[in-house]
Amino acid sequence: MGKLYHGSSEKKMTRLEPHPSTHGNYVYATPYKELAIIFSGRCGDDCTYAIYRNSKDEPWQLVERIPEAFNTMFSNSSSIYTLNDTTFKDIHTGLGEVVSDVGVNIEGEEVIENVYDNIKRLAMEGKIQLYPYPNKPNEIPQDNSDLIDKQIKQDQRDNHPITKKSFERIILLHPYLIDKVNQKMIELGLNVEPYKKEDLISLFSNAVIKQVINPDKEQYLKSIVISISSIYPELLPSLREKLSLLDKTKEEKISYIIDELSAQFKDIPIELIQQAKEQYFADHRAIAEIGKEIIDFSRKIMLAEQIINTPIKQEILDNSILIIGPMGTGKSTLSQKLSEITSMPQISLDNREQLQKFYQNSRFFDNFKDFEFYLTSRVLTSMQEPTIIDFGAGHSVYENPLMFYEMQRLIKQFKNIELILPSENKDESLRIINERIDSRENMSPNRLNANKHFIESPCNYELATDIIYTKNMTPDEIANVILTKITSKAREKSGTIRM
Repeated sequence: MGKLYHGSSEKKMTRLEPHPSTHGNYVYATPYKELAIIFSGRCGDDCTYAIYRNSKDEPWQLVERIPEAFNTMFSNSSSIYTLNDTTFKDIHTGLGEVVSDVGVNIEGEEVIENVYDNIKRLAMEGKIQLYPYPNKPNEIPQDNSDLIDKQIKQDQRDNHPITKKSFERIILLHPYLIDKVNQKMIELGLNVEPYKKEDLISLFSNAVIKQVINPDKEQYLKSIVISISSIYPELLPSLREKLSLLDKTKEEKISYIIDELSAQFKDIPIELIQQAKEQYFADHRAIAEIGKEIIDFSRKIMLAEQIINTPIKQEILDNSILIIGPMGTGKSTLSQKLSEITSMPQISLDNREQLQKFYQNSRFFDNFKDFEFYLTSRVLTSMQEPTIIDFGAGHSVYENPLMFYEMQRLIKQFKNIELILPSENKDESLRIINERIDSRENMSPNRLNANKHFIESPCNYELATDIIYTKNMTPDEIANVILTKITSKAREKSGTIRM
C-alpha cells in the first residue's frame, strides 16, 4: 500500500489508537491524500454530503447535499498525518480506507490552515469532482430521495427497528421529502401519524437545544433554516425565534430546555418544573454539562412514563398489599406472614434470586437509584395476580421530586400501602430499628445515617394508605391489624379482599 494518510482536526498527535466505529475497533487511514483532507473536516454524514467514485480511473465525486454544508463541514484547520502501512489491511469499507486493529505511530504531520480552500484546490487539479449545492451528478436523485432507503438499510444493518423517528433527521435537513417519507412509512406498515410541516418546528427546536448543549457537534442550523424556509416561508419567523436561543443567557437556556422537554409530559405539575429550573439556576456547572443532564433525565422520565402507564388489573390494585418502611422494621417477616394468612404470593424487592430477570439488567444503569426505580415499576406492572410486595428501604424513597412524582403515580394506584414503623416518635423508631440491626450485624455509620434519612423522608408518609406502629407487637399481631384495616375499608366500599 505504501504511504498512508490520516486526517484530523486534532493537532500534534504522535500516535493513533483504535476506536469504535461502524466497521469495528480500528485506526483508519487511506492511501489517497485527498480523501484524508476531506475526512479531516469537522463534521458530515450521508444527509449532508456524498462521496464516491465509480472506478479508480476517475476522481472522487464530492457532492453537497444541503445548502452551506461544505462551508460548515470544512470550516476548520486540520493536520494530515503520515503513517506506516505495516499493520493495515483492507476490509472494503467502500471509501478507499484501510484499517489497523492495533495502535500506529505517526511518522509525519502536515498542517492545513483551511480545509475547504484545499478541497477547492484539489478540485482545480482534477483530483476531486466538486458538486456544490444544488448541483448533482446523475447517480444521485435531485431531491436526495435515495437517503430514505439508505436510512432503512442502515437501521437493518444495525439491527435497529425502523420507526417514524428513523426519518427525523432526513426530513429536517431535506423537508421536501416529507411526502415521500410518509409514503414510505405506509409501505413499511408503520401505523403512525404522518409527518406535517409543523413537525419541522419541534425537530428544529431539538436541534437548537443539541447545539447549545454540544457546540462542537454541528447541527447545520443555518442549512436547515435555508432548506425549510425555501418551501415553507411561513415557518421562518418560528425558526428564527427558536434560533435566538443561542444568544440567550444561561438561565434563559436552562428554562427553555426544561420547558421544551417537559412539554412531552403533560401531567407533571408546574410547581415541580419550576423547582427543577431553580435547582439548575443555582448550579455553577457549564450549560453543556447541565443540558446533557436535563436531556438524560428527560429520557428517564420518558421510560418511567412508558412503564407506569402499563395497565394493571383492578383485582391486583384492590387486593395486593405493599409493605414499605426503613431497614429493620420487619417488613420481610411481616410480608411472609401475610402471604401465609392470605395465600397470596410474596415478592421481596431486595431478593436478587427471586427477581433475577430484573436484577441482571442493573448493569445497564449508571445510577443505582435509577435501577431501583426500574425494578420497582417493572415488578408492580408485571404482576399477574394479587401479591404481597415487600419493598426494600430505598425503593419508595426518592430525592428527585420528578422521579418521586412518577413513582407516586404508580404506587398510589394500589389500595393497600402499609408503612411499618416501631413508634410515632421518629427518634424512638430510629433507636429501636438500629438496635435490631446492630444485634444482627455491626452497623456502619452509613447505614445509621441511611435509616435516619428513610425515617425522616416525607416520601413514605405521602405514599402510605395506613401507618402501622409496631412496638411490642408480634408479626402475627401486626398482620392481623393490617388485614382488619383492609377488610374494614373494603366493607365500607362494598368491596372484598381475598383472605
